[in-house]
Amino acid sequence: MGTAESIFFWSYVAAGPFAWVVFAYLISVGRERMTKLRNAKAGLPESPPRVTILVPAKDEGSHIRTCIDRVMQQDYPSFDVIAINDRSIDDTGRVLDEMAVGWGSSSPSPMSRNGGDEPHPVMRVVHIDHLPEGWLGKCHALYKGTEHAAGEWFFFVDSDVKLQPDALSKLVAYAVDRKADALSITTTVETEFFIERLMLPLLAASWATMFAADQTNEDSQPDRAVANGQVFLIRAEAYRKVNGHEAVKDRIVEDVELMRTLKKAAFKTRFLAGRHLASTRMHTHLRQMFHGWARIFAGTARGSVWPMVLTIAFLIVCVLSVYVAGAWWLAGGAWWWGVAAGAHLVLMTVQLGLIWFWTGNSPLYALLAPISVPIEIAILGFSIRKAVSGRIEWRGSQLSLRETA
Repeated sequence: MGTAESIFFWSYVAAGPFAWVVFAYLISVGRERMTKLRNAKAGLPESPPRVTILVPAKDEGSHIRTCIDRVMQQDYPSFDVIAINDRSIDDTGRVLDEMAVGWGSSSPSPMSRNGGDEPHPVMRVVHIDHLPEGWLGKCHALYKGTEHAAGEWFFFVDSDVKLQPDALSKLVAYAVDRKADALSITTTVETEFFIERLMLPLLAASWATMFAADQTNEDSQPDRAVANGQVFLIRAEAYRKVNGHEAVKDRIVEDVELMRTLKKAAFKTRFLAGRHLASTRMHTHLRQMFHGWARIFAGTARGSVWPMVLTIAFLIVCVLSVYVAGAWWLAGGAWWWGVAAGAHLVLMTVQLGLIWFWTGNSPLYALLAPISVPIEIAILGFSIRKAVSGRIEWRGSQLSLRETA
């Protein structure tokens, strides 16, 4: 082996197989921090705190009923529901009003499940017909909803989420037992089409890795926090002390920024794996993925391009390089290139396979990395472009991306 080839070879070993050994260790540490909810043994306190569940909806008439039905099936003994119809032009408002009649003051209170018999309006609807200047729609809807909320905890649930019956009980039990002030979870990502199964697990894992999602659970890291606004439980006192959604009213990733605001204010935050408690359908085709993940990546990065640039570098150097090394060996390169490329491919494929497996998809999708990784690089490149321009297109609106101090 000549000097030049030796330098190239050992550089490849460091960036290929060795990098994936290090990556496997970091993933195992991060996963240990984030999987504590599934095995939690704590039960609810003797007198569970009252919870207000808030569900914002804008033009969700086709599936809002499913979401609310799942919300109302919670086995938690003390909750009420506020659904916010945010300027919908379809029949969302009508559907919610109809459901509120069925779950209104004439219905038994959730407290009656534990022996109480005092009636209480279980569900109410707040209608919003305009958006004040300087606000984003979801932030304003949730802010207005909390003005009517009386719970000791606020449980924010997106309108496309399907909760398991014990979701709220598990989350409150954990939060109370661990003295957490805010708790958000990842959900099962429902997939129907090939492109969803191929891309969504990889994109979600990349986001969690890029922004060190597990560090949300490290109280010694006040500047590290993320959240998933689809399912977000916050102690009402903490929410109000940081001015809630008003403090993040113009942030395109308001969930992440709210969790960061809470953590900086010395409140205890937790972000955990919770796919056994909730599921949701995200982006169903490539155009949605490009624009949706550009919003998430650029927004979480607060307009900085470096997280995306470094991720692209990792994907090229630590992932795609295996195919170059393998091709070099097949073209007549020395045997050690074949050994290194084989080790690289095995280590990488196992780790990628776990990403799909942990999200409820077939680990065999890891074998399609030559397809999925270039698509992700394109999405990250699109995210960089949007971060530089400062403008994000989402659901037909042009949103401003400005750096958060």
